Amino acid sequence: MKILEELRPRAFDDIAGQKHLIGVDSVFRKMVEDGGFDSVVLVGPPGTGKTTLAEIIGKHLNMPYFSLHAATAGSGDLKQIMESARHAGKTVLVFVDELHRFNKTQQVLLLNMIDSGLAKLIGASTENPYHNLIQPLRSRSFVFRLERLEKPDLKELFEKVKLYFKERYKADDVVCTDDEFDRLVKASDGDGRRFLSVLELSAVNGSFKDDVLHLGVSKALEHTTDSRYNADEHYDMLSAMIKSIRGTDPDAAALWCFRLLECGMEPEAIFRRLLISASEDIGNAFPDALVFAQSAYSAFQAVGRPEGDIILAHVITYLASCPKSNRSYKAMWAVKEYLENNTPNVPYPLRTEGKGYHYPFDHGGFVVQDYSGTDEVFYDPSDAGFEMKISERLKRLWGKEKTYGKKAGEKGCSCDKGYSCKISDK
Repeated sequence: MKILEELRPRAFDDIAGQKHLIGVDSVFRKMVEDGGFDSVVLVGPPGTGKTTLAEIIGKHLNMPYFSLHAATAGSGDLKQIMESARHAGKTVLVFVDELHRFNKTQQVLLLNMIDSGLAKLIGASTENPYHNLIQPLRSRSFVFRLERLEKPDLKELFEKVKLYFKERYKADDVVCTDDEFDRLVKASDGDGRRFLSVLELSAVNGSFKDDVLHLGVSKALEHTTDSRYNADEHYDMLSAMIKSIRGTDPDAAALWCFRLLECGMEPEAIFRRLLISASEDIGNAFPDALVFAQSAYSAFQAVGRPEGDIILAHVITYLASCPKSNRSYKAMWAVKEYLENNTPNVPYPLRTEGKGYHYPFDHGGFVVQDYSGTDEVFYDPSDAGFEMKISERLKRLWGKEKTYGKKAGEKGCSCDKGYSCKISDK
């Protein structure tokens, strides 16, 4: 739409919101204005200004600017940029949208461009790509987060829109009621691009009275309302999907999975949650679940959408139908809690120069001996699925030396907001 280009910020101070990044004394602004970076990764929801910010940095630094989208660009594009930079004898600025989609080969090319001084990198992603980047690229990258635009930010943007509409439509004033503006803010969900797009339609569907343009926000919203979700719904649906898998309800799990896709969630974000669930909720009750989920993820990346949705349906119904156990997950928290209060020492027979170690294979494959210096049982296998066999074997081998069968601890959870936190069981 025309308004998106006309009101596109041309300088840092033109940007609505993101004051924590673009404030005059902010670390980010000082760093990029001085060009004191090799790689910067901008993380944030759609419509928060990631692409615009990259363009402004390129303009400020007066560097040749190349923009790529990781979903469509390949190694050939990167090699062409490298040749252009060598030929020009100048460092170029490469912007890569959805950086997390680049594979390891492409990331290595980016790394070579940075290390050779041919390029500086600005990556953008709606999801924190940290775990998708190769370690050398991670170590060279500063990650900054852009936040959703709040009501005051959108109010500031609206004042610019009013001036633009006055000139464009030759109006003495532009009016939007408080109620309509609140509806517009809610529908935009912090997305500046969507906010401007709806305002464009509101002007087209508006009406003039005494040279005053009354925006038709209600009409515009009727035609643009989609299935987008707000931040709370995003987490609620992710939570519902994981809890449906945990509850062995493949119907509900598939429902929430494809509802998330319908609402615009990146499939990669869903697969990350599935991989976690395969270990946290299924674990040793069916160890192949993690292997299957990883293979499905690789297959999905090779196929892409929409056909890849078949693979996603396959893996999510599979995981939801598997036997469940969270005992290995709880073992992790039990060990971490133990280490908070204890500093174990390696038993003398297990040390490099120690004596008295019994080689299990000299005793038929197993021999009772002290491996930890404590009688704590952190991993207490359940009787679910394959883990029942693990439980039976451990009990048979260790006998009275280890006390299995006690109730596993309840501390710890895999938070549905994408990070681990130590809170009571859900």
